[in-house]
Parts: sequence; structure tokens; C-alpha cells
Amino acid sequence: MKQIKTYQFNEGALWIYPLAFIVGIIVGYKIVPPNVVGFMYVGLGALMVVFAMLNNTYAFFTLLPFMIFNEIFIRAFARSLPYLTTQYVIIISFSLLLIIGRKNKKAHFSGYIMFVLFCLLELLNNVYPAKAQISRSIISNSATVMAAVVWGAFNVLDPILINKILYNIKIAGVYLAGIVFVAHLQGKIDYNSASSNEASNGMAPVQLSGYLGTVCVLFFLSIMNKGEARFKILNLIFLGITAIVMVLTFSRGGLYFLGAVICMFLLYNRQNMGEYAKFIFILPIVFIIYSLVVKETDGKIVERYEQKGSSSRDILVAIGFDIFLRHPLIGVGTGNYNTTIVKDKLFYAESGVHNEFVRAAAEHGVVGIILYWGFFLSLFLNIRSRGQPQQQFAMYFLVLFCLITVHNGLKISLQPLLLMLAISIQTLPFRKDIHAELAERTKEESSSDSSMPQAVLS
Repeated sequence: MKQIKTYQFNEGALWIYPLAFIVGIIVGYKIVPPNVVGFMYVGLGALMVVFAMLNNTYAFFTLLPFMIFNEIFIRAFARSLPYLTTQYVIIISFSLLLIIGRKNKKAHFSGYIMFVLFCLLELLNNVYPAKAQISRSIISNSATVMAAVVWGAFNVLDPILINKILYNIKIAGVYLAGIVFVAHLQGKIDYNSASSNEASNGMAPVQLSGYLGTVCVLFFLSIMNKGEARFKILNLIFLGITAIVMVLTFSRGGLYFLGAVICMFLLYNRQNMGEYAKFIFILPIVFIIYSLVVKETDGKIVERYEQKGSSSRDILVAIGFDIFLRHPLIGVGTGNYNTTIVKDKLFYAESGVHNEFVRAAAEHGVVGIILYWGFFLSLFLNIRSRGQPQQQFAMYFLVLFCLITVHNGLKISLQPLLLMLAISIQTLPFRKDIHAELAERTKEESSSDSSMPQAVLS
């Protein structure tokens, strides 16, 4: 049976990426006042809620990446809006989509129950919060992920919608890179071998690494996809731009995320290594990027990547396990890690653990480990049971979620989207309508023994 190339929704790519980058620069220069951008952002969220009420998943998911990738700018410069505005929109929208669109659907992934129980534990184990604001934020973020997880467990995304989501993530990511790039257009930046808020145009560099690292991954997959051969140069250019902007924030996470997925890609496609050898031309691009970054930072970037440790994250993780051993049954309670480390003289200042797996153990003990860690083990095994290429792409998104969660904690609205994709990319039964539409849109077919991973094919 022939398969249709699906990861190639780039009909307007010759102009859409440059346009997105230019719009990002305009927003980054604040030519449009941040409060106006914030007003438009609220309007976008309201429109998404309306589409959810109409059960129009295609329109909803078309807009979702643009709201998510505007989040970090809104947090930094439109501070009259709640910090978790995007999370609230996601909770409301996915809840509406689930209620209105579920009908008699059965869950294709029963492991979602563990995450629902974990969120209930977060709520019940919040009886004595040391700081209510911290615990409320944690519960809200967990509820956001839960909403996406439950919806994904009851729904399977078709190839057309998956490719639309991934394409729009790339567009939104280039837009975000344009916002950050303004910092380098404005003048010399004083780099000091640490994550640079100045080089991030006033936004959080660690959060940026999650956004831009994911975009770099998608551009890499586009380059390696024969279905996008005619856009290879364009994808290379914007992979380079996005990677440079990401690396110059001096937050190392994004580069590690990209490296991990590249290794996974090579492992999944090891039988075709001879064919991929032709992509050796990427190496000069990597060298050019490296040279530009070293020159821009006067060599400070080399010092940054030679720096030992992980900005105290390893220490905070060790402390988290120490707290777990002291409170093994039910932990110290939702949000209480931050204050416990100071109260028990384990760390010199209040801080989150930046790692949800460890936080679950420290704040909820064995019960938290069983539910939270168990959920991810269940999802991993579920993905491993899927056919290809669904398994491959779902695993990329699961690993990206986990890496961002280990590096950032649960802080950005991109994370629930990644987890939802990991859950809802399933093997689809053959449907003539999908294949007919794909054939009409792509105008290109490939044989079933194609060496390239496709997006989601039946």
C-alpha cells in the first residue's frame, strides 16, 4: 500500500517564515505597544474558547501554537494580565472540547487516570500550604496538563491536523525568534557566561530554551524529510537563525533538547544511515553558526558550555530526594518544597526544584511517585506498542516534554501541547477521505518502504 507524505504543509513557506520573523522584530522593538499586543492576545484566547464551544478542533489547534508562543512575551511585558493566562485558556478550552465533543468515545489510553489522580492528590495535599501563591500556581499548571492529557486520551488527531499544528509551531517559533533577535539589533550585549536576560530581549532565557529548542527540532525533522525537499534551503536558513538566537540566550537546555532528538532520530533510522550521509552538508552550517556565536560573544559561549554543573539544578534535585527520604509517605505538601529547603537549612534561599519528577517525590512521597512516575511509564509503554511512524513522532514529543520538565519544571504552556501530541498520535485505521485529501493537498506519494519518517499515516 502506498503512503502519502504528510509532513509538508508548507504551501506558503517561501514567504510565511520571513514574514513571521519580521512581525516578531516589530513586536520585539515594541513598535506595537505591549499592552496592545496583550489585548490582541486576550482576543486570541477568547476566539479559541469560542472555537472550543463550537467543537471546531481544526480552528482551535490552528490558533493554539500562536497563543503559546506569545506567552513568554506577554509574561514579560504585558504584566497587567495574569501570569497563567494561557494556562487558564487551555484548561477552559480543552474542558469544553472534551465535554462537547466526547459523546460516546472510549479512551484509547487508560493511563490518563493516573494523571487525574495525581492532580487530585495535588489538591488534597495542599491543606497547609506554606505559600498559597506557589501552590496555586503549581495546581494550575498541573490542571493545564491534565486537561490536555484527558482530551488526548479520548481523541486521535488525524494526519492533516497534526501537520497543521507542527507547521504553525514552526511559524510561531520563527516569530518568537524575531522578538528575541531585536536584542542583538539594538547593540552590544555584555555576556558573562550565564543565562542572559539581556540577550533574551528581557524575556526568561530558560523558558525560551524550551520554546526555541522545540522549534529547532521541527526544522531538523523537516530537513530530513524528503517530502519537504524543495523547502530544504528555507528550513536550513531558519533552523540556523532559530538556533543562533537560542544559543545566544546562554541557556544550554535548548541545544541539549535538539541533540537528544537528533540522536533518537538516528537510532530510529539507523538502517538508512548510508542515505543520511548525504546530509553531511549540514556540518558547514553548524560550523558557521558556531563561528558567528563565538565571535558575537567574544568566546564567552565556549566558557558557558564548558561550565560544570547545571546552575544548582543537580543540588536542588539531590535535596528533593533528601526531602523524600525524610517524608516518604505523603511528602511535604503541594508547593512546600520551596520553603522546606530553607526551613530545614538544606539550601540558602527559596527555590523550586526545576524538576517535576523530583517535586512529585518530595511533595507527595511514594503516592506521588506511583501516580506521576507511573503515568509516564504507562505512556512510554503505550507509545512503544504503536506502529511506525506514529511511535517515532510520539516518542519525540514525550522526550521533549520530559526534558523541558526536567530543565524548566512545569512553567510553559508548550508542555501540555507536547504531551497531548504524544498521547493522541495513534495508529489510525485506513480512511479513504483522509488519504484523498492528503493526496489532493500534497500532490506527491512515496512508497511504503520510504526511509523518511512520515508524520502520522494509517
